[in-house]
This record gives sequence, C-alpha cells and structure tokens, in this order.
Amino acid sequence: MIRRLLLSLLITFFSFTALPSAAPAAENVSEARRIIEDSSEQIKQTLKQSAYQNDFDKSVQFVDGIVTRFADMDKVSLLVLGKNARKATPEQRRRFIKEFQTLLVRTYTRAFLEYKDWSITYDPYNDDKDDGRTIVKTRVHQPGQQPVDVNYRMLLNKQGEWKVYDIIIAGVSLVTNYRASFNQEIAETGSIDSVIQRLIDKNSKPVPKDES
Repeated sequence: MIRRLLLSLLITFFSFTALPSAAPAAENVSEARRIIEDSSEQIKQTLKQSAYQNDFDKSVQFVDGIVTRFADMDKVSLLVLGKNARKATPEQRRRFIKEFQTLLVRTYTRAFLEYKDWSITYDPYNDDKDDGRTIVKTRVHQPGQQPVDVNYRMLLNKQGEWKVYDIIIAGVSLVTNYRASFNQEIAETGSIDSVIQRLIDKNSKPVPKDES
C-alpha cells in the first residue's frame, strides 16, 4: 500500500509550474489542471527513455530539478518539522531541508521508474476564494488496482508563483504523516541531529529494488 501511494504521488507532485498571480481563483485551478496534464505526460515520456531507465542518478537529477522549481521544499520541510523547526538552529534546518528533499527525490524517482501504464482523471473543485491558496484534486489509475485520490495543496508565493506545499494521498497528508514520525524520533532521542543523521545514512545507501 505504501508503495502504491508513493507511486501515485510522484506522477503529479513534480508536475506543477507557476501560474499567473492575476488570474481569478477558478481560472487558476483550470490552468493548474492543464499544466498537470501536459507536464505529467512529458515526465512520463522522459523517464521511459533508456537513458533514464538505465541510469538512476540521471533520473534523480532530472526529478530534483523539477522539485527545486515547482515545490516549496523549504516550506514542506519546515511544516514536517513542526514545532521542532523553532528549536532547531539555522544550520540544522538547512541540513534537514537538504536531506529530506534528497529522501523524497530518491524515493519518488525510483517509484516513477517502476510505475507503468498509469493515467490521471481530475475531480472538480469549486474554489471561489481568491486567498492565494488552492487545491487540485486528481485520481490516479493503474490497471488491476483501485484508483488513488491525490489532492495537492498549493500556495501563491510573494513572487506570484504557485507552489505545492502539501499533498493528501488517499486521505493522508504527506506533511502530517512525516511530522508524526520525525517528532516521535526527536522526542525519543532529544535531538534533531539524530533524524538528520538517519536521513544522511539512508540517502547514502543504494535503493534496494524490493524496498517498499
């Protein structure tokens, strides 16, 4: 189940681009949907190429470039840390953001390379507020499996760019799920450094093919 949720997440998590800040809220949602459709197909076709299928590091670099551009990883990471972000030093926050992004990119890159024959449908979302926030609702399908609902929370930043800051996969928040895990570990060890070191250790190891 975890594997399938990660696979579903990757397909569209890194497929958003900036939207015009002057557009009405309803048009933002429509434009976001169009961009997801176009970008998802581009990513799918790119990672199908043998140059990517046979080179994990090259694929990771490709996905990381998209993450850096279209997801607010600073915000995602600090939301994941929650109250512990205030207790961390600037250097600890920097290291955590770096390693957490690396963890996500490596995990999702591998998942994307393995995910075959997926398709996406889009659920309507009536967003009549112009408050700089929106949700794009999708449903990911794979033959022989139940569809998975994947909803994207997006925030309009000061530069007029829409950025993904949380994803709800089958009703489970990415931010909330990781926050609970990391907060428990920090509470048990008394230090954010232990979490950072565990991320470093995990990121330095090859990703086993049967990992879920």
